[in-house]
Amino acid sequence: MKILFSVPRIHTNYTGMVKGLLDEGHRVSFVTMNSDEIYIPFDLDVAVHHFKRRKRFFFPEGKIKILHYEKFSKLKAVLEKEQPDIIIARDFNVLNIQLSLIARSKRIPVLLYDQLPPNFQKTVKRKTWYLLARLLVSRYRMTTVKDNRTDELPDPPNTFFIPFVVPHTPVKKIYKDSISPKNPLQIMVVSKLGASRKNLLFLFETLLPFFEKKLIHVSAYGMLKEDPKSRAYFNKICNFIENHELSECIHLHPNELYENVLNAYSNHDLYILPSLNEPAAVSHFEAMSSGLPVIVTEQNGTNYIIEEGQNGFIYNPKSKRELQEKVSFFLDNPEKLEIFGRNAVKTVNLKYRPDNFSKSIMDIINRIID
Repeated sequence: MKILFSVPRIHTNYTGMVKGLLDEGHRVSFVTMNSDEIYIPFDLDVAVHHFKRRKRFFFPEGKIKILHYEKFSKLKAVLEKEQPDIIIARDFNVLNIQLSLIARSKRIPVLLYDQLPPNFQKTVKRKTWYLLARLLVSRYRMTTVKDNRTDELPDPPNTFFIPFVVPHTPVKKIYKDSISPKNPLQIMVVSKLGASRKNLLFLFETLLPFFEKKLIHVSAYGMLKEDPKSRAYFNKICNFIENHELSECIHLHPNELYENVLNAYSNHDLYILPSLNEPAAVSHFEAMSSGLPVIVTEQNGTNYIIEEGQNGFIYNPKSKRELQEKVSFFLDNPEKLEIFGRNAVKTVNLKYRPDNFSKSIMDIINRIID
């Protein structure tokens, strides 16, 4: 089957999805926007049709992704070349409306993909959003997010939940059995290094007592944009490190290659995701795939993979006390690192591998086409 993704950019969280489809013999291609560079993780064999980001005088700042449009002739040429059996359209935006209109004329089904909970229609604004998306893009919707507070409600019609999946990664082989200043706990974080909602500064402030006792080291990997807002927040982090003389305890790795990040997990002992307002994160899946216990926030729309007290913990991102307690648990019980880590790998292997996605998405596609 030929599947065309229409996305703002080729995010690394598509890696497991695409790999699962390719492994099953399907063909995958992308329409992408808002990226200055095309980066394809693992050199996956996919065709990419890139409509380069460009500012137009009537686009409000930050709305380029939503209002991005192209000539119908160019989009039609893409569909004629790729001949997709289905289009998976990431988010409700102008370009996906255009693609959907062309697809209707060619009888190509479209599946809307977003990162909102299945039952997200709590306000008039959101209900209106969903109605317009159904009318202009697709009446079929897929999400990788689950809201634990609405699990008891039935999913809306034609809405499908498919969890994130991740490829196999190097698995940690040797775990610590003791922690000391000579053998500190190695913590890993993956986050946009210039985004305040990722809460990195709060994380470092919270962990300061452990840094002072030299019981932990933290390595933070992630994208760093060159815009003034991102650079200003990143500078705050750098100033905090310098002012508290933590350069030996905190290591920042901006814009590292994705493959290098995946290889880095197994060299650490614990993963923390401190984000505020995190619609959907895949990094803790990757950490668990590598055999790490994880600590993530309750505001994370993909924390459904966590089995509390078995492979990780969930905490309030505004509570320093809660996070300190979770980290102290592993400092006081280092033998739990291996127990939680082994459980984490089992969890991922059971339900969150590329073949799980390919089977689930094909079930949905067959229902749509039929």
